[in-house]
Amino acid sequence: MGLCGLFIVLVALIAGVLDWFPRHWCDGLSAIGWALLAVDAFRRGYDLSGLVSTAFCAWDLHRWWHGGGGDGTRRRLRRLAGRFQGVRRTAPTTA
Repeated sequence: MGLCGLFIVLVALIAGVLDWFPRHWCDGLSAIGWALLAVDAFRRGYDLSGLVSTAFCAWDLHRWWHGGGGDGTRRRLRRLAGRFQGVRRTAPTTA
């Protein structure tokens, strides 16, 4: 799993440098690779390597979200939030 994660991160890095895909696609692909590397590192007991991989995964997810990759997710969340109607629940005053 570690080699697959490393391969995915390297392909995403090369694709980003050479402009093969949009930037947010490369960031999302790189985040998947870092997540695989983090899982493999934690499974093997390499805590520091797992934490570093997790930090890079979070950074790439942030760049993916703000670079346009999260637009569909934001749209779906807004649509779900629009249908929500809160109900105020208070204790009865005549107790």
